[in-house]
Amino acid sequence: MRLLRVSLHDVTPVLEKRSRRLVDIAMEYAGTSFTVLLVPDYHSRGRLDRFPGFCAWLRELRDMGVEFALHGCTHLGGGRFLTSGEGEFLGMSAKEAGDRIAEGKAIFQDAMGEEPSGFTAPAWIYSPGTMEALGGFSFQWVETRSSLRFSTGKREPSPVAVFASRTRWKRFCSGLWSAVSPAMLLPFPVVRAALHTCDLPSLEGPVRRLLDRSTRHRRPSGCGELAQTSRG
Repeated sequence: MRLLRVSLHDVTPVLEKRSRRLVDIAMEYAGTSFTVLLVPDYHSRGRLDRFPGFCAWLRELRDMGVEFALHGCTHLGGGRFLTSGEGEFLGMSAKEAGDRIAEGKAIFQDAMGEEPSGFTAPAWIYSPGTMEALGGFSFQWVETRSSLRFSTGKREPSPVAVFASRTRWKRFCSGLWSAVSPAMLLPFPVVRAALHTCDLPSLEGPVRRLLDRSTRHRRPSGCGELAQTSRG
């Protein structure tokens, strides 16, 4: 059966209301078969260890079967033109990237009591040094804009449906994309739906439309399941 990999980007206590709402929406359509991309210290003002109630909620989701992955450390950095100042790993050397990933991973583990299953860089931007540094970590998978790369060496190309919400025109186009993308992407075995906390509340309708139409023909799946499949 065709698969839909649902990921929730930029989950953080700084955006707690949106984070909780996005999780609720994902659970309506995907049950617990989705991945939360957790930012350990969003914009250097949301360290997880300072929000015990939020972390307790995250661990409840984990115990229900929701997958958690590392989404950078601060989600802040890089050029403003292409990334709105959130391309954290843009231009980083291997040492810089390794130190940043290690810092985020340590905060994540303290909050969740386990290691993250995988890694997704903010805006899917990786410097060559970042890709080199990732080789020193034991992530089951690393996600890029075009594919999932597993620790087994297997690469799973898959298109990603993602929205943009910063302008009225982008929100209009996102609404159209949510309507047509499930049919356009139907030939692909695996499709990813990248949902961001900033999509809410303005794009809740398109988010729901995308999930509703996609799950009619696809089974929701986390990256952890795909990683296990890649071992076969």
